Amino acid sequence: MSDQPSSEATNVISRAARQSNVLDEATWEIKRCTFTKKPETRGFLQLCADRRFHRCIQDRFEEDAGLESSDLYWIHADAGGTPKMECSRTAPDYCYYDQCVRLMGWSAHGDNCGGFGHDVPDDEIQRALLVTALRKIEEYPEATHYIYFATTVNDGGTWYAVVHCLVCPRVRD
Repeated sequence: MSDQPSSEATNVISRAARQSNVLDEATWEIKRCTFTKKPETRGFLQLCADRRFHRCIQDRFEEDAGLESSDLYWIHADAGGTPKMECSRTAPDYCYYDQCVRLMGWSAHGDNCGGFGHDVPDDEIQRALLVTALRKIEEYPEATHYIYFATTVNDGGTWYAVVHCLVCPRVRD
């Protein structure tokens, strides 16, 4: 038996042929969903794309900002959270300038954040968050800012997620 692949391919569809109909609208499946009216945008929360801490941070942001549901604020997520998205301005600018959002949350997490790489200690990530958050407070002075750092703690053999929070009132009214 030869280790070389056969030069004769049978029943093989070329890559170009497979890709040519991928974006053909006739092949799309359509699912109907209940229409939801666009809610008033009152807040903005930036998170790491790692979803382990999303619920904890979102619950705390909703509570701190007095938002009754997650429908009332935008979420912007990417690896590394706020410190790694410092130059990503489209979403926060849109919310602040176009939607007049004045409740803004900035966050990051420890416990091996993939956006920072392996073995980066929590205190280093937390410091990066605080440095970036200070810049965000200056950039969006009419907003109240909420800064969240999430991580895990071991309490008597049981692991918990914890969220540390700072609230920074408006710099300028």
